[in-house]
Amino acid sequence: MKFTLSLFLTIFTISSIYSQYTEVINSNRPGSSYGAFSVGKNVLQFELGGSFSDLSHKNLNFSYIKELELIYTIRYGLLMEKLELIINGSYNQNRSVNNMINSNSKEIKTEFLNKQSIGFKYLVFDPYKNQKWHGTNLFSWKKNNKIRWIDLIPAVSVYVGANYVPEEGYFYNDPFTHLKKGTSYETTEEIVSLKGNIITQHHFVGKWVLVNNFIYDRIGNENTTINNITTLTHNFTNPIWSSMLENEFIKNDIYSDNFIKAGLAYLYNRNYQFDFSIGSNFKDTPNKLYLNVGFSTRLDWHRDVPPVDKELKKNQKEDKKLLKKNRKNEKKSQKQSTKNQKKSNKKEKKSLRKSKRKRK
Repeated sequence: MKFTLSLFLTIFTISSIYSQYTEVINSNRPGSSYGAFSVGKNVLQFELGGSFSDLSHKNLNFSYIKELELIYTIRYGLLMEKLELIINGSYNQNRSVNNMINSNSKEIKTEFLNKQSIGFKYLVFDPYKNQKWHGTNLFSWKKNNKIRWIDLIPAVSVYVGANYVPEEGYFYNDPFTHLKKGTSYETTEEIVSLKGNIITQHHFVGKWVLVNNFIYDRIGNENTTINNITTLTHNFTNPIWSSMLENEFIKNDIYSDNFIKAGLAYLYNRNYQFDFSIGSNFKDTPNKLYLNVGFSTRLDWHRDVPPVDKELKKNQKEDKKLLKKNRKNEKKSQKQSTKNQKKSNKKEKKSLRKSKRKRK
């Protein structure tokens, strides 16, 4: 399916004004950050990928890991447009050599379930619903294609969730957890912990999107993790192609790192997206270089609900009250009229009886 840029931007503008839902799939891949907007009510989305990494650690006598990580994210628009359920995690198949004990160690193969998370994301503030700020100017191309101060006000979401880290998983995101067991570097982590995330999202000149995640992870553990992710995406002139640049910073007392990533995404049709990315850090404790490929798809059961006209609703409510009041007054008037009629009939009968007596 082909999209022109103008059609894509028109769809995006309409969707931003009326709901979280977009006509084309809205995936977080190939980046690691969460966008502020949900997939839309009654949309079930799958974001799947494989990451191939090469790691070595200078302080561990250049022990190394060849890592294959299968990554999944399931997103579902729950109850309302602003609310999203997110389940994500990974499964690892690693080949590693531990040079700390013996420099001629044999390669070890391990398979294990890694960190799993579940949580809810809720859109707190959406500036793109304000048509005065972000409505299309039909008379000025220039005004529609320049950065304005109002573009610095982001959409804001909050995420609250919980982590489950199996005994064989990476403690505090450290890929050398297994190799450190039985040494002075060995660490432990609570199986269950909490996670919070403040998400901001800016749109610039229709083609650029800037997302920031401010994550406070492993809450309740001895070593809380601070994780900041900044993602910049750009739509090309042909909008089925987009690019991504990302910086991720991880900080705790056990493991800290800083990654730079770059990637491409291809929109195959309105419900399928394919992606590719590469990334690296800039240190040797450990050194990590990785390649990631994946795709996103969705089951779309979304149904558009027209936006509520608050003024019309208010007027309808007032009209209903007035109608109720009028009916009440009418009922009261009819009751009084009936009462007066009965009184009048009674007087008339009484008068008639008196006149008959006089005739006698």
